[in-house]
Amino acid sequence: MRHLARCLQYRPTVSLVRVLLPLLALFLVAAPEANAARTWCRTDPIITINGELADIFTLAPVEDLPKITGATQIVVVVPTGVSTSLIATDAGFGYGETVEFRTSESLRVTANGIEVVIRVYVPAKSNKVPIRVEFAPRAIGLLSPASATGTTNSWVVLKTIF
Repeated sequence: MRHLARCLQYRPTVSLVRVLLPLLALFLVAAPEANAARTWCRTDPIITINGELADIFTLAPVEDLPKITGATQIVVVVPTGVSTSLIATDAGFGYGETVEFRTSESLRVTANGIEVVIRVYVPAKSNKVPIRVEFAPRAIGLLSPASATGTTNSWVVLKTIF
């Protein structure tokens, strides 16, 4: 429970925590044997690509948070000439996050958008912790994430169009 509270503490909105924490406590008391559903903890650095906001969500199961051993590493690769910036990071899974931007001559700006590659590495005691990466541009105020899955101690790679 300590790790779950720490995870929820780093959610972007405090009011959401005030609503969810009592509901979660009620759920845990009312249904202690209901373990079928997996609860995920999410980190959320915010970046810009050519001045447009986007979120990079990295998710790990709450029960596996004690296995994570270091900072989440995020590499954002865009075509040469595309501007990028880091707006905000959070505490990651208790160890923080590093966000690095790179360019690649092999990526293009097309009529459909900007080709983007997101690479995420989460170090852990085990190679079996599932990791999910979502990239969610904030176009018109709506989040429509692209996603990729993998495990800790290996790079999870997400290729998408921004």
